[in-house]
Amino acid sequence: MTEGNNNLLCGRYQIIQELGRGGFGVTYLATDTSSNILCAIKKLDPLNADLETAKRFFHREVNILNTLQTNQQVPKFFDYLEEDNNYYIVEEYIEGTSLAELVHQKWPEYTVVNFLQQILSVLAYLHAKNIIHRDVKPSNLIIRKGDNRFVLIDFGSVKKLDSQYPSYQSSITQTMIGTPGYAPSEQMAGRPRFNSDIYALGLTAIQLLTGMHPRELRWDEKDNIILPSDINIDASLSAILAKMVYNNPDHRYQSVNTVIEDLNKTKISSPPTQPPTYYTSNHREVLTNLRFLKIWQIPVVLILLAGIIASIEFFHPFIRPIYYLHEANTLLDERQGEAALDKFNFLKQLQPNSPEVWKGRGDALFLLGRDFAALQSYNRAIFLQPKDQKLLVKILINKGKVLYKQQNYQETLDIYEKALKIDENNPEALSGKSLSLLATGKKQEALQYLEQLKQIRPDDPRIWQEIGFAIEQSQGKPAAKEYFQEALSTYDDILRTKNNNPIYWTDRGSILLKLNRPQDALDSYEKALNIDNNFYEALIGKGNALNVLGKPSEALFAFKQASKVRPQDYLVWFNQGILLTQTLRNHEEAIKAFDQTIALKEDFHPAWVGKALALLELKRYQEALVAIEKAKTLQPKDPDIWDIRGEILKGLGKQQEANNSYYQAEKLRGEMP
Repeated sequence: MTEGNNNLLCGRYQIIQELGRGGFGVTYLATDTSSNILCAIKKLDPLNADLETAKRFFHREVNILNTLQTNQQVPKFFDYLEEDNNYYIVEEYIEGTSLAELVHQKWPEYTVVNFLQQILSVLAYLHAKNIIHRDVKPSNLIIRKGDNRFVLIDFGSVKKLDSQYPSYQSSITQTMIGTPGYAPSEQMAGRPRFNSDIYALGLTAIQLLTGMHPRELRWDEKDNIILPSDINIDASLSAILAKMVYNNPDHRYQSVNTVIEDLNKTKISSPPTQPPTYYTSNHREVLTNLRFLKIWQIPVVLILLAGIIASIEFFHPFIRPIYYLHEANTLLDERQGEAALDKFNFLKQLQPNSPEVWKGRGDALFLLGRDFAALQSYNRAIFLQPKDQKLLVKILINKGKVLYKQQNYQETLDIYEKALKIDENNPEALSGKSLSLLATGKKQEALQYLEQLKQIRPDDPRIWQEIGFAIEQSQGKPAAKEYFQEALSTYDDILRTKNNNPIYWTDRGSILLKLNRPQDALDSYEKALNIDNNFYEALIGKGNALNVLGKPSEALFAFKQASKVRPQDYLVWFNQGILLTQTLRNHEEAIKAFDQTIALKEDFHPAWVGKALALLELKRYQEALVAIEKAKTLQPKDPDIWDIRGEILKGLGKQQEANNSYYQAEKLRGEMP
């Protein structure tokens, strides 16, 4: 951070520590030396956006905070600074406990109602000024120390609307801002409404009541939230929450005032002898200060401590990260990428220098297909120099998997060689090295490592599976068949004793598809779904198998089920789009699916290509040209894109431009000089 005179920012603010990082900047705790008051300072430091976009959001936050000074439950704006081409916002530091630390408890109903009433009041204040917060979630809500009031923070995502032209009436797609899981679909598509904030607040309240992350929640066919059966929630509160979190924004509450009116009608209230309970940092202070007690005081303290432990969950600064790390890794094992990422991001705040946390965060990002961010996390984990050599090997191996996926084969090879210098018989490193050698054309050397691998881990189906995939890519399907058969045989052996594991049944189904046995694959996916009917990978596999079996309508239904389970996964929407346009010939619906894909991952060029093809089929040539130009910008060396562009230009009557496009496609294929 740039500092001014006497190690002070702008000669005035003394930085104490980093508080957190977001998409557009870093937040620091600081002291205003002129008044000796603590403050929070945000520095513009965009990670995943261009500087101009980040500056726009930054200045927007300044303007918004300036207009909100009369509300006591949002941070006060103090100052805006520019120094040495750096930009800073100085605002009130809210001392207290983030709700992100408390969501694993199950809050009593009266506490949740009180929470809702307070934050709805804040949202009413914002919405009256035509401001949508767009990022209501536990980590942006703090129980303020002193008065135990709830405070809404982080206005970097706010959107100010022209009241005459609300965003949902605009045909122009807005920039998508929000947190997956809490943001509703219309917001993820770049079209937030005022009741998008109601949806996010409703999910936060449900998380406080149930201890369940939004990713774990399900909706029925009538768009009603399915609350866990073991949670006893008052019927009136349950109805209010259900209406707050309808996926269809037209059926959701349209204003916070209506929600407040309905809440006021409920009979839920605090017990007469007990005020609402918020488990704040005071409990942590009690636990932390135990080390200063004398031995004769311990029996009394243990009695007090028993009462605290009975009502809170692992708040000790040493126990809590271990517990959360176990939870996060369990989510990874269950392939719940978003929930795992949320957990690791929270852990990152607790233990910013933990290589294990950064490695886990990278694993979650890789699982979600966010390869670049995964590499950054793995690089950070390596930079922190883990003392545990086994952990270092795991980090290197997983980094190698990302690099291999990105086709950086030489760099992948280097990474696996580093891993093998530490553990020369590590099967995953040997597998990765052999795959990299195959990809670089060193077949004989690769086969040597494959033979070594067979001797070390003949009973691991995933090893055979990975080898089969690689050999299929480098040498064709016939050469890979024996490896897929070996993987299948190994899965069958495992499932004789572990037949209640949906992951094994799903992976087995993928192997059967590779062996061109779609009906057997479908049976395997069905067994996985009998164990967990919302198992995402099994639903995707089922859709693929049904499509191969010539049952596209049933395949589409499976994909739609998968999109309900993981609505923020762009690939499930892309699969629907491909099926709709290529097989079912429903191009209008296909375009909607491709648009949803693009809203979630704008740089995914196949979605732009799919959209262009669907528009071409409908003879909507001008729109098709816009889509294919975007694909061309993202992937300029793909000859197929140039061919499709030529067809679109021909439809527009631009024959010469079409010929030029065809020529470029031929040139890229090496068919022309």
